[in-house]
Amino acid sequence: MAAGTASSASAQVRRLGWWRYAAVFGALPSPKAVPSKLDFGAEFVGPAWLRWSAGPSLALTALAGWCGKRFAQGQAVNLVRDRRGGAPRATLPMQSLLAPSTIDGRVVVRLQYPREAGVPWRWAVDELRPLGDGGWLGMMHLELPLLRRLHFPFLLTPMERA
Repeated sequence: MAAGTASSASAQVRRLGWWRYAAVFGALPSPKAVPSKLDFGAEFVGPAWLRWSAGPSLALTALAGWCGKRFAQGQAVNLVRDRRGGAPRATLPMQSLLAPSTIDGRVVVRLQYPREAGVPWRWAVDELRPLGDGGWLGMMHLELPLLRRLHFPFLLTPMERA
């Protein structure tokens, strides 16, 4: 996954051990507002097994080619590229709001897919906190029993709108 320009805070979260992400996420400041009129490049972060398996796993879903998120007018959508690498297209809109985190109860930007998004996205929730350098650390989980506390990290870095 190509990401936008990243600085030190974003670079520091790229290769933490999986068990460290919840603590790092908990130490980040709560956002004051949902991002607006911004595009973000995305990359999977964390241990090698997660970075290597996430893309092929998404290839089996509506998020094949996932490369980022776009925020505009209180909404968020995922950005995906086809195999030819053309300009990203928007897909799978999400509700975006400030809400308590499932990790620590403090405020996050919560992105939730509508029920119509289908399996598994109808249960997926992204929680975001700013890194202070323009990047955001995201933690994805599924709103299902036993899986609600299992979070998968990703990094969003600002990029120019296509």
